[in-house]
Amino acid sequence: MRHRITARTRLVNAPTSDVDLLAPDAIADPHAIFAALREMGPIVWLTRHRAWMFTTHEAVRLGFHDQRLSSDRLTPLEGRLDDASRAAMGQTFDLLRGWMVFHDEPEHARLREPLRRTFTPSRVTDLRPRIEEIVDELLDDLADIDEPDLVRDFAFPLPAIVIAELLGIPAEDRDDFKHWSDQLAAIVFGSANRTAGIERAAAGSAKFVDYFTGLVDRYTSEPTNNLISALIAVTSDDPDAGLAPTELVGALTLLLFGGHETTTNLISNSMHSLLQHPAQQRLLRSRPEQLSGALEELHRFDGSTKLMVRIVGEAHERDGIALEAGQTVFLGVLGANRDPVVFEDPNDLHLDRSNARSHLGYGYGGHFCLGAAIARLETEVAVGRLIDRFPKLALLDDAPVKWGEVLLGRGPTALAVSTSPWRPASKVSN
Repeated sequence: MRHRITARTRLVNAPTSDVDLLAPDAIADPHAIFAALREMGPIVWLTRHRAWMFTTHEAVRLGFHDQRLSSDRLTPLEGRLDDASRAAMGQTFDLLRGWMVFHDEPEHARLREPLRRTFTPSRVTDLRPRIEEIVDELLDDLADIDEPDLVRDFAFPLPAIVIAELLGIPAEDRDDFKHWSDQLAAIVFGSANRTAGIERAAAGSAKFVDYFTGLVDRYTSEPTNNLISALIAVTSDDPDAGLAPTELVGALTLLLFGGHETTTNLISNSMHSLLQHPAQQRLLRSRPEQLSGALEELHRFDGSTKLMVRIVGEAHERDGIALEAGQTVFLGVLGANRDPVVFEDPNDLHLDRSNARSHLGYGYGGHFCLGAAIARLETEVAVGRLIDRFPKLALLDDAPVKWGEVLLGRGPTALAVSTSPWRPASKVSN
């Protein structure tokens, strides 16, 4: 059902913009678009997207915390589809309903708890030696490639290998789940072509369901030291705290999807920013002890999330504007992270920024990203070792950066670089 703007909605002449967030200029430089929207006010109506955009850090932070804004964007999406599309997407919706990120409390907490109990801080900490080993192997390979692509040859394989090993997915299947994830991303992140997105998502979700159902059956009979076995054990030990079979498959897909898609973009964006700011890169190389804080600034400066979607579950007023039940809300994370009210000189990259960790790239409150710890660890090892091994790393001038044409996320599709000269792994210090 579509919701039109009424006189009541325009309580104090709410600012309106016809910007298209999927237009080429918005894809190439969303920061300029988000800044312009922020200057219009904390809440702006986007006519092309039929959605409210929350533009400031405060508005987005409060939006994450407001229970009147629902995370269930599947139900409205399903309601807008015609009968044929809804039927084609049936299995996709069943799969995505196992994703905790599409639920409100208390259902969100119920779906999150088994993952929290298995995806523990100690499990993440124990991953560091293996992550370092994978990074060094990828960097060795990178040195031997004539025309390396940081996305294809480094930023994608690292988190893909890590999450696959965590889940117990055979290495030879990684290329398959990359393809399926790309298909599902058309719906999860929002693509410009809805019809093609529906077809791709349906194909990808069918593959995921078949694949993970088989793995669950396998690890139920032969449990081992991986997350799938741990999640199965949680359900076996306490059925009330566990996940139903369809929910388990959905949760595993979320872990796989989120475990590599967003981290790939975070690593890629971080390196793109450093390559555009060589002085900051040299500073970081000379002060490796500041790497952890620097990564928070890189996330703030150009993170992997442009916006997150909410649905108005309860009509209410905020900032003098009436929001009607059923309307769509975009929480503009990208713009919030460059809000000058919170971050001084927000369009400048300062790797020693004292409040960089105030960014909202991982969400906020109850929906704070469960995988933030592993994303931080992978990005820290990846970026630190990459800039140390390749001190003259640079973008190729004749290979312009192209960005993924999606609404919610942000990441380059390729980063062609020059890597010479380089240092062998034995000289890398930590």
